Amino acid sequence: MKSFLKAAGLSVAILTTSMYASAADAAQKVGYVSTGAVMSQLAQKNNLNEKLRAEFKDRVAEIERMKEKLSEGVEKLKRNGELMSEDERIKLQRELQSMESDYKLKVKALQEDQRKRGGQEESKLVKKLKTAIDQVAEQEGYDIVLDANAILYANPGDDLSEKVINAVK
Repeated sequence: MKSFLKAAGLSVAILTTSMYASAADAAQKVGYVSTGAVMSQLAQKNNLNEKLRAEFKDRVAEIERMKEKLSEGVEKLKRNGELMSEDERIKLQRELQSMESDYKLKVKALQEDQRKRGGQEESKLVKKLKTAIDQVAEQEGYDIVLDANAILYANPGDDLSEKVINAVK
């Protein structure tokens, strides 16, 4: 019986000690960042849309010229199609089909290139954001930093979003 009491007492002591250890582990400092809003502000701050627009402006202008030329050709075919000979009309239709194919191909290539470049720039921003979050968390003594969308409630004092924006280089 004495050994049973000693074992029970030892078990209670171990259980109590482990509860205090768990409570100490639970006392970590947790912060949060609204990453979507921060990314949006960083994109504006870095004029990301303007950079991409400037980078692709020549190709966009070329596509606009192609579209205008294609529209003029279609209008010419509508206007003068009945007055043209069969050979002239077929020739113009083939030219328009070729122009349309080329136009669609260039539009698709431009959209793909814009998507890739946008992704590259976004990836750069994500890396900067991650570095800034790590830096702010370390400076402020946070053990865990979560995305604001992943939590239901948090103390506004633990919002690190503005500090992260200011920390991005």
